[in-house]
Amino acid sequence: MGSIFALYGRSNCGKSESIKNVFNLLKSKYPSAKVNMVFTGTDIKVIMATIKGLYIGIESQGDPYSRLEQSLIDFENAGCDIIFCASRTRGMTVDWINSHRGKYIIDWTDQKYVAGKTAQTNNNLLIAQALITKAGL
Repeated sequence: MGSIFALYGRSNCGKSESIKNVFNLLKSKYPSAKVNMVFTGTDIKVIMATIKGLYIGIESQGDPYSRLEQSLIDFENAGCDIIFCASRTRGMTVDWINSHRGKYIIDWTDQKYVAGKTAQTNNNLLIAQALITKAGL
């Protein structure tokens, strides 16, 4: 059974940046991993292969009516063992993630808002590092 590491929080608290930090940290730590950038730009959708023999799905878009629902399906169909994604605190994004329970163990991490740009940037990096550690990567 795989794992979904869902980073949840209110709007504009740094979830997407933390998830993008997960990707950047993994890319630095595992430079030989195959990277399939499905979407780039403000938000990313990525599949990374052969990190410790695993497939990793990463989706930074976690807003209602976003592509998160489809990304989770795509990651599952691609055989991703670990998924990192952003989510709101309730509603459809939580439902989309919970719909994968049974195929994935879901680990929820709360992203709190931190006042000040530098403090928020540092917090986002710390959260990304914690998610990677939780995933055993």
